[in-house]
This record gives sequence, structure tokens and C-alpha cells, in this order.
Amino acid sequence: MRWHHLWEPVYMGRHLVSWMLLGALTGALVGVVVTAFLDLLFGAVRLTAGWPLWALAAALPGGGLLTGLLIHYGAPDAAGHGTEAVIRAVHRRAGQINWRVAPVKAVATITTIAAGGSAGKEGPSAQIGAAVASAVADILRLHPEQRRRIVICGIGAGFAAVFGTPVAGAILGIEVLAIGDLWYEMLLPSLAASFTAYESAQALGMTWSYPRELVPLSFHPFPTGMALAGRLVALGTAAGLAAYILVLLLENVHRVAERLLRRRGWWPPLLPALAGLILFGLFVLVGRAPGGLSLGLLNRALAGLSVNPWMWWWKIVCVAVTLGFGMSGGIITPLFVIGATLGATLARPLGLPAGDAAAVAMMAVTAAGANAPIAAILMGMEIFGARLGLPVLLAVVPAFIMIGHHSVYPSQRVRVQKSPWVPVTPGAALEDSPPPPLAPPWRRPGRQVRGGPAREARAPQRNPAD
Repeated sequence: MRWHHLWEPVYMGRHLVSWMLLGALTGALVGVVVTAFLDLLFGAVRLTAGWPLWALAAALPGGGLLTGLLIHYGAPDAAGHGTEAVIRAVHRRAGQINWRVAPVKAVATITTIAAGGSAGKEGPSAQIGAAVASAVADILRLHPEQRRRIVICGIGAGFAAVFGTPVAGAILGIEVLAIGDLWYEMLLPSLAASFTAYESAQALGMTWSYPRELVPLSFHPFPTGMALAGRLVALGTAAGLAAYILVLLLENVHRVAERLLRRRGWWPPLLPALAGLILFGLFVLVGRAPGGLSLGLLNRALAGLSVNPWMWWWKIVCVAVTLGFGMSGGIITPLFVIGATLGATLARPLGLPAGDAAAVAMMAVTAAGANAPIAAILMGMEIFGARLGLPVLLAVVPAFIMIGHHSVYPSQRVRVQKSPWVPVTPGAALEDSPPPPLAPPWRRPGRQVRGGPAREARAPQRNPAD
């Protein structure tokens, strides 16, 4: 026996304890800062909730202009929904984040959502958490790899504090970094950060509640159980397509914004003001329900009450306008709302209880949009109870597949190819990977695609080891 092998558990134990302590310290700080941000945000939302529609004619473009000024002159990384900037920092800058991002992101998000911009609260919370963690790394003089790890802890802590789901928050902070990859060595530090963030936020008075009008979904022996499973798979497929539409619309609105900046020479703060004008027009057309956090709409759908059958679509449009033109806010809460309203709309055609369908679709759209199926399943069980675990699983998997290699986080790295018919560049970020030249599915492999250069649709290659 080699005696030096006896020391390996000692070193591993020291590594374990040190990172749990670092994660817990980071999570406690993030919980305090995120709670302060949420208190300010909810206070501002309560202040503007009673404003008449005509007041939004000035508040929306004015709030957009103020948001644009804050971002342009304060911290450009605070634009959009924020989490993708943190993912990019983890991959490209070893987690180095400018400390000014946290206060600018907080204020810009408050001005966006309070004015009526359609965005969420979790992206800023994750970005604030990452900025706090990066500041801790500066104080402790951690080397780049250690900084990257502690920033990942800060992301998960931000998600845990804002949603009240410490387990799912920890997993989500890791899973959003890459499609099909999970950093196992980060699980325990991230869990330590998430739980301390959750506990510190709760100690400061933060509460989390979700309506639960849930009728038990019972799985019976074949064929009844298989029929129910098929309906849940159909619901998940629709959820994946809804997330796909959101991503495409976000990309196209962002492309329009870039043209206005580069070709027309627009002053950047004018784009969020333009978003405010467009949103006001949408609110005149369909009402204010898809604006702001839309928590009333979310609660109504989860409570099993009827909602406008097209509200999921209007929420997608409002989110794309808000974030595509550079206003500030998160994307997960909008995914919640899109999924819940879509589920409520499809509940009757699929023969599912409205509250259950809303809850399951809420998690499925989130899994697809963020490419985070494991976190979505765990979050569904943390929020709605373990009995929805299997229904959520049956909807989340097809949703995750249907969105393909697309994401609301364009800085995600690709680690897994979801289908042999859709080639991807392993290890590259989605924003750096051009879309593959796919022929229409009814064409034979090898035929030229009309309207462009000769492109061959490659047939899937069989692995000789299979």
C-alpha cells in the first residue's frame, strides 16, 4: 500500500469544505442584495400599477429613454435580459464582471418594468448575483478558475433568491452555461450558495407564492395512461414551438435594432424609447395584461381560470419588443407567463385540467427557452409538488428537443447535438455558430436548395460502433 494515497481524501475534504464556505458566503451576500432590489422593484410596480392607460403614453417612452441613458452611459452589459452577458463573461473572461453592472442593471430594470416594459426580475437578479460574486473574487484575490466558479455560485444564488427554489436555482445557474453539459464539480458549491441566498432572503421578509388550483393527474394502466402521456407530450411539443417563436422574434427584433444603429446612425438610448412607443400601441390594442411582470396573468392561468386564448402570443410580442430594442429585464418570468397562458389555452382541447396544464406548460416553455430541462423539472416539483414530477418530465423533454439548437441565451455553448439531422459546432457559442444550411425535409439528401448556392443536405451518418 502506498501511504501517500491516504492523503488524497484529506485534500479532497479540504477542497470540499473551502468551496462550501465560499459558496455560502457568496450566497448570503447575494440574498441580501437581491432582496433589496426586489423590494425596490415591487414598490415601483405598486406605484405605477394604478396609472391610467393615457399616462403610459408618456411613461413608456420616457422610461425607455431613461433606461437607454442608464445603460449607454453606465454599463452597456446591462442591456437585454442580462443572463446571457453573465454566461459570456464566464466563458470568455473567466467570470470577470464590472461591478457597476449591478446597480445600473437594478435601476434600469426597475425603470423598464415599472413603466410597463414586458420583462422579468430574475435576469437582473442573476447578473447582480454574478457581479457580487465577482467582487468577492476581487477581494479574496482568487485566480481566474476560482473566479469562474464563484461567479457560477452567484448566478445560482440569484435565481434561488428570486424564485424561492434553492435546488432548481443551483442547477439552473450551472445548466444555462452550456447545452447538454452539467459541471458536476460545481453542484455542491452552487447548492451551498443557493440555500444561503434563499435563507437570507427569507430572513429579510421575502416570500414566494404560486396559485395552486391543481387537479391530480392520475396515470392508469394502458391504454388510459398512455393516452394521458400522449397529451402531455403534445403539450410539451407546443411549448417548445412557442419558445422557438420567441427566440426567432427576439433575434429579428434585435437585428432591426442593429440596422437602426449601424445603417441609420440612431443614438442608442432612442431604441428603448422606440420600444416604449410600440408597447403603448400594443397595450391600446390588447390591454395592459402582457406588460410588466404579468404576474396577474400568470396567477390567473395557474389558478385554472380562463385567459385570452391568444395572450401567450401577445406576451411573446411584447417581450421581443422590450428586450430586442434594449430595455432591461429578465426572460424567465416571461417564459413562465407564456407557458402558463399557453397551457391554459390548450387545456380544454387536450382534455387536461386547466391549472395542471398551465403549470406543466410553464415548466416546459422554461426548459425549452433556457435549454435547462433538469432545472425545469426540479423547479416544477419545488413549486407545485412532487406529484407533478412525471407530467412535467413528459412535457419538458419534447419541448427541449423541439426548440433545437436555439436559446433565449445566445451565449450558451453547445455540448450536445440534439438531432443527427441538424449539425452543430461542438463547443461553440450559439451566437458564434451560423445556422446550418438545411434543405426542406421533403427533398432528397444531396439536392440543391432553391434560392441560394448549392448546398447538400447531409444524411445522418451511422456510427460504426452502433
